[in-house]
Amino acid sequence: MLTKSEIAALASISVGAFAIYELILKTSSFRRWLDDYLHPFVRIGTVSQLFIHPIKSSKGHLVDEATCTEIGLMNRELRDRYFVIVNEETKMGLTARQLPKMVLIETAIENNKLTLSGQNSNPIVVHLEDVARNANVMRINCKGKITEGLDCGEEVGVWLKKFLASSEPLRLLYFSPGLHSERQVIIGKDWQFSKVPNRKDEVVYPDLTPYMAMSQASLDDLNLKFTEQQFEMRNFRPNIVVAGCPAYDEDLWSDVRIGDQAAFVCVKPCTRCIFTTINPNTGDKSEDTEPLKTLRTYRLAPDELRATYKDSPIFGVHMGLNEAGVIKVGDPVYVRYKKAPY
Repeated sequence: MLTKSEIAALASISVGAFAIYELILKTSSFRRWLDDYLHPFVRIGTVSQLFIHPIKSSKGHLVDEATCTEIGLMNRELRDRYFVIVNEETKMGLTARQLPKMVLIETAIENNKLTLSGQNSNPIVVHLEDVARNANVMRINCKGKITEGLDCGEEVGVWLKKFLASSEPLRLLYFSPGLHSERQVIIGKDWQFSKVPNRKDEVVYPDLTPYMAMSQASLDDLNLKFTEQQFEMRNFRPNIVVAGCPAYDEDLWSDVRIGDQAAFVCVKPCTRCIFTTINPNTGDKSEDTEPLKTLRTYRLAPDELRATYKDSPIFGVHMGLNEAGVIKVGDPVYVRYKKAPY
């Protein structure tokens, strides 16, 4: 039989061992190692395209490489969704859903100068140093949340109103770190079947998360359903396109790693709307509401999630950033799979 002193010693050892165990579990590097060991990543393909859209809803830039930051992709002076067009009177953030010709706005940023151009329109230059110096802050409603941006001035507002044939006065806002924003991606518990990550992501002007990915095979499968028209990735506006995996493989992704640096967590399937029906080459909405109409025939959420997603088809996946890094076209893509779709 153990003496009281022996029992006390064993209890002390047990408490100490448990404390060490708790400390190890709380160490991020150990947790990552344990996750990788228990749920290994599988290589599924490569990065085939990277898109950066400087102005929300504008024409995207195809880039060969980009830095993954907390609030989105960056390539030199290009940053994803760092500008937003707003209604000057209502202070509402706008997208091509309201003004479809937005998808035709071309952008270039060099030496702190933003150049906007478009079909049958003279280019206009915005000096971003002047915008920052003037610091004319405008508070707007973006996706139901209050956020701020720096007003880029009257001249570009007039250019946008004319180019977009808007009946309302418009302004262009430029994000600057430190501005007030209520926009955080707080994960909803009804977003997917599997365990939803407990996290918050900072965003600037995207619809939801800083990153959205799609597989090339998903688009290819959609196009097989059409004979007289074909759709582009630009209809769906992902940041990251993955080639080499099966169609709709992204439904099953839990975590994603690209190359040897960047890591992401998948938080929500991407639901599609009327934006997909805008021709990225003409800025016209399709009269037959394709491809949205066809997507609704086979890409609606399962019954258990229908109350959340209703009649919005699922096509792509929203992601948050776990580890920053540089990614390139051609980089290998590794994923950790969920047990069930969504």
